[in-house]
Amino acid sequence: MRYLFILLCCLHFQQEMFAQKRNETQYLKISEDDDFFNLRGEGTDRGYSSGFKLELYYTKNVPAKFPSTLLMKITGSADNIYGWGLTQNLFTPNNISTKAIEYGDRPYAGVTYFSHMLISSDIIKKQKLTTSLSLGAIGKYSFGKEIQTFVHGLINYQKPQGWDNQIKSDIILNYLINYEKLVFSPTKNLEIIGNVTGNVGTMYNNIGVGVKFRAGIFNSYFSNYEKSNFKNNISGEGNIRNFQFFFYMKTDATAVMDNSVLQGGFFTHDSSPYTIKKDSINRIFMQYEYGIALSKKGFGIAFYEKLRTAEFKGYFSQQIGNITFYIGL
Repeated sequence: MRYLFILLCCLHFQQEMFAQKRNETQYLKISEDDDFFNLRGEGTDRGYSSGFKLELYYTKNVPAKFPSTLLMKITGSADNIYGWGLTQNLFTPNNISTKAIEYGDRPYAGVTYFSHMLISSDIIKKQKLTTSLSLGAIGKYSFGKEIQTFVHGLINYQKPQGWDNQIKSDIILNYLINYEKLVFSPTKNLEIIGNVTGNVGTMYNNIGVGVKFRAGIFNSYFSNYEKSNFKNNISGEGNIRNFQFFFYMKTDATAVMDNSVLQGGFFTHDSSPYTIKKDSINRIFMQYEYGIALSKKGFGIAFYEKLRTAEFKGYFSQQIGNITFYIGL
């Protein structure tokens, strides 16, 4: 079912590009989170169980129209890459073999949404602004139950029994702003980048700050480096390096107002069978990531792990792996 969903979305994206011939496709990004990917071999299939993301990025050669006009450019002369994406995240308690509610554990929650994004990069001032508008569903219309049941059947793993207790169905409408700025770069093989992130809407309301460290062979982070032959409109030059290989670390601190995958939907939280009460939410949590990335011309692959501290009282920190593919188009 997931791969059929991917195929349908690819066809939609392809149709979008043909309908707008004056747009130029840049790259396709496919990403998968799973706690079974962690290098220590401590997969648990609990908490944040899995996450899938499919994104297609392109440049516009015509003036932006709605909904692109809702996204923000960092400067008038910036390089701007637009994107459409599909995301599905699944959350489960530790024990998925029972139909009973696991009080004190995480509630079942599935989230599926479409996003429209703009990555606006200024290579001269070494800054980048990413904005994203997301629309989708939390609850049974996210099809989290069907996807996880199908995948577990394929790998002959235990069937999740408690999805009838999932967060009540509700709408997801969220807006994300992420600003990044180069802090320190003594050589072309080392970058330290600061960021400020904010989410507002019916899924998450939070704000975070962080810092990213990159070391290795890479193009500037502010030249839309994901596609190695992307031509930069500001400098008038393409990226110098067709081969990239680098290590990176990132740490973020996030202050939380609301979290629908824990507290229930924005409009229907009182109807959910089980949620985490607001007094139990940890209002600040930390996330630490480290990983490596490799790319050659139009293809790239990255692997990283992230450790997130407990999101509510009495819970545990979680280590999750991710694998991401970049395909130049």
